[in-house]
Amino acid sequence: MMRFWFFMLVLSMGGVLAQQNPAQPASKPQTQASLCVVLYEAGRPEAALPACERAVKDAPSAENLYLLARVQSELNRFTAAIENLRRSITLNSSFIQSYVALAQVYVRQYLLSENREASKGLLDQALSILREAERVNPRYAPIYATRGAVLAYQNRLDQAVESINRSLAIKDEPVVRALLADIYIRQGKWDEALKNYDEAVKAAPKNANLRVKYGSLLLLRGNVDLAIEHLDQAVILSPGNAEAWLRRGDAYYEKKDWQQAGVSYQQTVALSPVRYPDAYIGLGQVLIELKDYQKARFNFTKAVALEQDNPVYRFWLCRANELLGDKAGAKAQCEQALKLRPDFKEAQDVLNRLK
Repeated sequence: MMRFWFFMLVLSMGGVLAQQNPAQPASKPQTQASLCVVLYEAGRPEAALPACERAVKDAPSAENLYLLARVQSELNRFTAAIENLRRSITLNSSFIQSYVALAQVYVRQYLLSENREASKGLLDQALSILREAERVNPRYAPIYATRGAVLAYQNRLDQAVESINRSLAIKDEPVVRALLADIYIRQGKWDEALKNYDEAVKAAPKNANLRVKYGSLLLLRGNVDLAIEHLDQAVILSPGNAEAWLRRGDAYYEKKDWQQAGVSYQQTVALSPVRYPDAYIGLGQVLIELKDYQKARFNFTKAVALEQDNPVYRFWLCRANELLGDKAGAKAQCEQALKLRPDFKEAQDVLNRLK
């Protein structure tokens, strides 16, 4: 059973947002508005919020309302963000950033909703705002990148590709090219996806997140050595990036380099103990290869505790129990795996051996 995670598309609105920097008000460096920008760009929206609020109180301009709304959206305060972006547009109907930001707030609401089917009208609202934006400034690239992401969420993939290519024709941004690659993955167009990730990484070689995604796709397509090259660079560029370490572990596992795989998985769980239960599975599998079954079971148990309804995790805990001679424990875990996934052949094979 292949250890490597199955590549799933995650369209990142953050990546699209990255191509439109927050408006920097023409004022002295120590103003509340500029402090708001600095803190927001440093990834500290909670700290940025009071500065943004004071900036709006001091000068309720379209630019300052836009900055405040961006921070509020990051903090999931959607009603306030929408209100402030609409105020921004009312104050200055040509301030194009507020239109695109408003569309992105609707998309973020959709993505975080408990029932996406019931919330799909938010995507229609986003498209409506983007049509308004296009009338204001048809040469503003983020309009078409954001529209492409929305269309992809609506599963209108050909139209999404068309829209993103229009964005790239206006301004070729690496994060937008990566978004195009993600949609090509959805369409099963692997060569096109790889080509666009390659171009994105060449254009932004210090972007660790792009290298993680490109390396992961290369690994999925069987190019282990090139995947390792990019994932090694990702952890050098961003040593605190737990996902980069996890994917590096996956690559070295496929390489059968148990030492490097184990180091990577250990670093993942040290940086993020609960976000990536798959790292405990990877570490456990490395320990099985090293015949340390007791420690393997310990790590599989952690993964199951974090995600109890995952049949793969149950199966690996079953295997560790079997290798330790704990037949009752193995039987219980493999039976649970089969309840969760009735066609799980490997789990059934273990149960057959235990009879």
